[in-house]
Amino acid sequence: MSGILGDLKTLSTLHFTMFVLFAFAAALWSFWLVWKNFQRARLIEDTPTAKVRSAPQGYVELEGSARCLPGQEVIAPLTGLPCIWYSFRIDEERRGSKNTTTWVEVESGTSETPFCFYDDTGECLVDPRGADVTESARKTWYGSSRWPGGAVKRGLFGMLVGRRYRYQERRIAAGYLYLLGWFDTLRSTDSRVSDEVRGVLRQWKQDQAALLGRFDSNGDGRIDENEWTEARQSAHREVVQDRARRSAEPALNCVRAGDSDRHPFLMAARPQPLLSARYRRRALASLAGFSMACAALLVMFSARF
Repeated sequence: MSGILGDLKTLSTLHFTMFVLFAFAAALWSFWLVWKNFQRARLIEDTPTAKVRSAPQGYVELEGSARCLPGQEVIAPLTGLPCIWYSFRIDEERRGSKNTTTWVEVESGTSETPFCFYDDTGECLVDPRGADVTESARKTWYGSSRWPGGAVKRGLFGMLVGRRYRYQERRIAAGYLYLLGWFDTLRSTDSRVSDEVRGVLRQWKQDQAALLGRFDSNGDGRIDENEWTEARQSAHREVVQDRARRSAEPALNCVRAGDSDRHPFLMAARPQPLLSARYRRRALASLAGFSMACAALLVMFSARF
């Protein structure tokens, strides 16, 4: 310990300041992780579980099962296995100066395909974008080509020569799913009439010949103010008639990410107690990191001052 204190005393002001800033940043980051993970554990434990049929609009917790929508099957790109959600990353091993090697990301992606969630009361759509995901399967392996399909698997020869790639994939298989997110009931007539009218007019403008043939009543090759007024009235009539038809269509329930960081969107292939315990373990690990960073700051200031 005395040796460390002596080294700290002899550090230049620049190096000492850099060490202090690094330890301070680590302490702040660890404290934020403590708060984030503890908050999520409390949300899981304190939010009552709802059913799809009776779920209120807003932030809800659901437990049930998930499957792909008909005609929208999801296939994980690296393993080729069916799933409802995936995330993947491909890293390439590159050599730097002084014979050092680093892994550099060359490809990555996350599934954004909606899927169906259901329980014993009904079903809804899930938009997975923006979710904090706890997967059901995770795999890491290596190969000698950029994509693993058809590549030679890494062996002793692959370890010694040629470029090497690392593949990482996370998946959620069809089956049990826990959701904590924003529940909306969407109707095809929720948009404003004026917005739909503007959309119809924009579509008509893309075909100027048809627009002139329909509304250029005086044949001068242009749409004047009176003719444009007639076009707007015609678009309004079409929108009102279409909305009347769509009003008979059933509403669509959807779970998605909310608009506030206070309401995280969680999607997990494990039951509530296990998920809550996972976040609490993360909070404890972050608390240990925060304590170590604070201790390092205390030692540095004690040695210097």
